[in-house]
Amino acid sequence: MMTTAARRLAVASAVATTSAMILLGTAVAASADTPEPIPGGGWEKEPSIDLLHAFLVLGGIPLLLFVVITLLYVAPALARGENLRPDAKVPENQWLGGPNRAAGELAAPDTEDSKAGGAGGSW
Repeated sequence: MMTTAARRLAVASAVATTSAMILLGTAVAASADTPEPIPGGGWEKEPSIDLLHAFLVLGGIPLLLFVVITLLYVAPALARGENLRPDAKVPENQWLGGPNRAAGELAAPDTEDSKAGGAGGSW
């Protein structure tokens, strides 16, 4: 069994190691090379981006994701045959997992010792 001091030392060393790894990982990304100037002056030419390609990437991909997520949300309800229109009739009383009868049609107690008919309390 580890003592409290040994546990604290293990946690402190884990935090120090994790912090050092994060710092080293970000330092590697920050040490990127700068572009070299072209002999004769100037910098490298920017690659030309086609306007259609930019619209497809910046507009088409988000639209495709929107459609896919919407279909993933709606498809199970459509498979069950539910009505998804905004004016669909909403049931007034829902008792999930209960009988298929209306709330007023629940069975009343048959005898005084019967537990049927819903909640009951006594002192």
